[in-house]
Amino acid sequence: MITISDSDSLDAVYEKIRRKRLTPHTYLHYIRQFVETGDVVDIEKDVAVDFDWKIYDDPILHYLHQLMSEPLVQSIVLSSKLAGEIFYESIGRFVIECLHAEDFANQRLLSERNRAGKMTEWSMQRKRDGWQSLLSEIDEKYREDGFDLDYMKKKFRKNGWKQQENWELLQREWLAAIDERCRKEVTKKVESRGTGAGGSFSQMFKTIDEQIRNYGMTESEALQAWNMMDGQWIETEFEKKLNIVRIQNKYPQIEDVAHKMGRIPDEEGRSLLYVQTGFKHKLDHSSGSDIEGVTIGRNINALMPSELAQYMDSKLENIFLRKWVTNRLQIFRYKSEITKPSRRLRTERTTRHGPMIVCIDSSASMYGVPQKIEASLLSKLEQTAEQLKRDCFLIDFSVDIRPIELRSRRKRKALERMGIKPKDNENFEKGYFPFIGGSTDAQKMLNMVFALLDNGEDRYMNADVLWISDFLIPMPTDDLMKRFNEYRTNGTKFYGFKIGLDDECSWEGYFDKIYKIIYRPLRRY
Repeated sequence: MITISDSDSLDAVYEKIRRKRLTPHTYLHYIRQFVETGDVVDIEKDVAVDFDWKIYDDPILHYLHQLMSEPLVQSIVLSSKLAGEIFYESIGRFVIECLHAEDFANQRLLSERNRAGKMTEWSMQRKRDGWQSLLSEIDEKYREDGFDLDYMKKKFRKNGWKQQENWELLQREWLAAIDERCRKEVTKKVESRGTGAGGSFSQMFKTIDEQIRNYGMTESEALQAWNMMDGQWIETEFEKKLNIVRIQNKYPQIEDVAHKMGRIPDEEGRSLLYVQTGFKHKLDHSSGSDIEGVTIGRNINALMPSELAQYMDSKLENIFLRKWVTNRLQIFRYKSEITKPSRRLRTERTTRHGPMIVCIDSSASMYGVPQKIEASLLSKLEQTAEQLKRDCFLIDFSVDIRPIELRSRRKRKALERMGIKPKDNENFEKGYFPFIGGSTDAQKMLNMVFALLDNGEDRYMNADVLWISDFLIPMPTDDLMKRFNEYRTNGTKFYGFKIGLDDECSWEGYFDKIYKIIYRPLRRY
């Protein structure tokens, strides 16, 4: 129940109603935190700083606290990565269902809220003639939701209806009762299905655990298959996804290339990194008078005349000094100051935990078995990126390109499975990727790769690049191939993963290594 004082304005009431609700992502954050660290959400410590629990007794958060505190749930979730993912998605889905129930209740009572909001604007005649019937109507609807009819009658008797503060008080009490009705809807859903949600999780994991033993699969295989599903346990669908994952057993090249990709500096590492970027910069040399534009900073030598005028004026000197201290002076921007990432050669020891750029061929020639091999490799790379917290950028290409960050896609897929629909949907469904079809053109894809290597917010400057294709790709322009060779010379690693015939490949000399899976498409007569 919302606790509202007589001194609260209507704006304050609405603010309390708004503050009492946590966002869906906040609930999911608490669930993820429990899965990764075992920390149980503490209502007093975790939320009370920004959340007055005297305002609203959140049934969802209390349910999560109770569920996470159960020793059996803790032992299952914290002993297995797979169990943690199942818990996160199944309990997260239940939480989103509860929030949808709350939203639906709020929608049904929207007209009531609007009436409560406009009530204080009534004319004096309408207030005099209507206050008694209004109190009776509110009492009939919200008697069980904390509305105190006797108290409000005492306020309105003996010309109390003439006082504006009594109408504002009635407004607050009415809104509080409406809010309590919505809270009860959520509480009812939590109480009716809360035990079922925890039970369904335990039963689901028990079933999957039996399947793991029956199929003799590793937890890594089971986790990949689960992530390729839609978050619902369907045995036949799980078997299909498992068959795709187990392609990795037939082709060990998948494991090899997933292990090979990505490097970061590490003094104890064995591999070498031959290029350093993101720390040093080089200048495009040009005349100092070659003005590019205007920016802000504190370079005295590049001050604009208006700033110099402030400096020379004793009355404006303090303003100038304040701008100088806070780097807010208007200064000229010269071409000679525009920096680009350096790519100077330097050898450092590295470990293979760095960023990856993966280019997947989605042309018509990759339909069928090659598509399943691609899906299996992508699943392995996705799991590797997630476990090691590595950045991985996926470029789906044929006649056009579709870029996406792999870890972001994974998170969005999980949110979709739990009922949170993103505004933009890349349509990478169930571990597959949408085929663009047509012939293959590498030019747009190469331009995207080079842009990431040069300007990838320092996240992809040392990335290893992997092409997954049948390599039936026409050679791009000479300028692009020249840049391709420059990146290789400066230390960028390019790997290929060829799925197709064991024939000569015109791209062979441009890659550090091309892994091959020989596949001969069946002829149809």
